[in-house]
Amino acid sequence: MIKKLLSLVFTAALIAGCGNTTGKKVTSGSEITDNGAKVEFASLVENPGSYIGKTISIEGKVVHVCTMSGKKLFITGENPDIRLYVQAGENMPKFPMELLGSEIVVEGTITSAVASAMGGGEGMHAGEGTTAVISTDTCETAKAIAAQPVLADLMMIYNKHEVIK
Repeated sequence: MIKKLLSLVFTAALIAGCGNTTGKKVTSGSEITDNGAKVEFASLVENPGSYIGKTISIEGKVVHVCTMSGKKLFITGENPDIRLYVQAGENMPKFPMELLGSEIVVEGTITSAVASAMGGGEGMHAGEGTTAVISTDTCETAKAIAAQPVLADLMMIYNKHEVIK
């Protein structure tokens, strides 16, 4: 009798524990998945500091792919003047140039940008202290990101992406 009762309690606990099979928890501006948080671009713009050190996935339009290294790109949300800098790590392949103009979901870890990392090969380099010095041969997107009021000091270290449009 006790074995049957324990067996029934164990089965009920197992079923109750398996009720959330989606692995997602909805919060304001983001959705938690097994791979990290799916963050709305607007939420990242509103609270950029709260995502530093976190692995997120974010949707945006690719507005620039680096032609020199192929390991940098910029995406935008609804406001085309606010860009997120995405950099592929050493062991990651180059971004295909065909991504330019595409809507993608990119996953990676948000970190503080280092000026020399943003501009390597594109005319931007670290100056005195932490100030970025932008020369005249810098691409227009790198100039725009340095001048924008938010996200200019953040970058995403890329893990993977998926083209959605």
